[in-house]
Amino acid sequence: MAVMTFAAISAAGILAIRFTGDPSTGAPRQVVGLFDAQPTQPVGLNHRLPDDEAGIHHASAETGHDTPAPNLGVADPSDHSEQSEVQTASLETQAPAEEPTPAPSTAQSHASLPTAPLPGMSQWSEHGGRLPVIADDGRRSFDVYRRPFSNPAGRPTISIIIGGLGLNSRVTQAAIDELPPEVTLSFVPYSRGLQTWVDRARAAGHEVMIELPMEPYDYPNNDTGPYTLLTTANATENRRRTEWLLSRATGYFGVTNYQGAKFATDNRSISPVFQMLSERGLAFIHDGAAPRSVFQTVADANHLPFTEAARVVDADPTGSAIDEQLLHLEAISLQRGSALGTGFAFPITIDQIRDWAETLPSKGYLLAPASSLPRAAPAYIAETETGAEANHDDTQAHH
Repeated sequence: MAVMTFAAISAAGILAIRFTGDPSTGAPRQVVGLFDAQPTQPVGLNHRLPDDEAGIHHASAETGHDTPAPNLGVADPSDHSEQSEVQTASLETQAPAEEPTPAPSTAQSHASLPTAPLPGMSQWSEHGGRLPVIADDGRRSFDVYRRPFSNPAGRPTISIIIGGLGLNSRVTQAAIDELPPEVTLSFVPYSRGLQTWVDRARAAGHEVMIELPMEPYDYPNNDTGPYTLLTTANATENRRRTEWLLSRATGYFGVTNYQGAKFATDNRSISPVFQMLSERGLAFIHDGAAPRSVFQTVADANHLPFTEAARVVDADPTGSAIDEQLLHLEAISLQRGSALGTGFAFPITIDQIRDWAETLPSKGYLLAPASSLPRAAPAYIAETETGAEANHDDTQAHH
C-alpha cells in the first residue's frame, strides 16, 4: 500500500512539472558559442549602401527613349552665361577634390592587366590628356588593352558590360571588387579621378570602356553634359568633343554610347565620330538601348570593330526582372554561340550578376570579356561597295 501511494504521488508530480513547469529554468545560465557562424551568402550591395546612393537613373531599352540622366555635375552646353563658362573651365582644369585611393585587390590580383599607358599607344592632346593612337607597328588599343580570352572548347559564351561607373565611389568599388574579372566595366568620362578608377579596374583584371554621351530625343531638358555629341553640331565640333572625351583617361579598348537615341539615327553625325574612333584603333559597342540605330552601317563603312548588345538586363531594375533577362542571354548564347548584355551601376544589378556568374560553369557557359565580340567589316566589302557606287555614278553621268 505504501509503495502504491508513493508511486501515485511521484506520477502526479511528474505530470504537474510536465504541464506547468518552465523548461528554461533547467537550462544553463550562460550560452557559449563553440563555432564562429559566418553567413553562407554575401550581403547584398543594396543592404550595404544608403538608399540615396542607389537612386541613379538610366536609359530605358523598352521604349527606345531616354529617361533622365544622372546628375553629372556639369553645365548645360546651351547655357552661354558666365557661370556656365566658369563651370566648364573648372571641369577641364581643376584637380578632383576627392579622387579614389588605389587599393590592391588581393582576390583577383592574378588576373591583373598591364598598367596603362603602354609605350607608343598614346599622344598628348591639346585638352591636357592622352589620346589613343595606333602604334608604329600597327598595334591598336583594341588589341593591347582588351582582356585576353580563349575558348578552345567552343563553349557558348556570355558577356556583360556594367556602365555608368565612376559617379558613385562605393558602387564603383563594389563592381571592381565583387564582379568576376571577365565582366567589362564602362566609365562615365565626367567622373572625378577617372584614370585612377581605370587603373584600379585593370589591376583587378577588368577590361575598360569609356562612354560617349550622345544626344537623346529630349535634349537639352535631359542634359548629358557639355561634351554631348549632337545632331545639330557640325563634324568639326563633334570631333573636338570626341577628342576631349577620349583624352580623359587611357587604358580602354573601346567606347560605348551613353544614351543617344536621337544621335544613333543620324548617319551624317555619326560618320566623323566613327572615322576618328577607327583612326585611333578603338572599338565601339552599342549598349542596345537605341533600337533604330544606324551604328552598324556606319561602323562597317569605317572598318570600325563593332558589336551590339542583345539585352539591357536591368531596364526593369528588380531582381526577378534581371534574372529573366539573364536567362534570355543564356538562350541567345545557346542559339548563336555568344550573347552580350549591358547593365547600369545599380547595386541590385551588381548583386544579381555576381551571383548569376557563379552558376555559369555548372550550366556549361563561359563568361567572356565584351572585347571578344566586336568585329570589323572586311575592307574589300567597303571597297567593292564604293566601286559599285562609282560605276553607278559614271553610268548616270553617261546617260
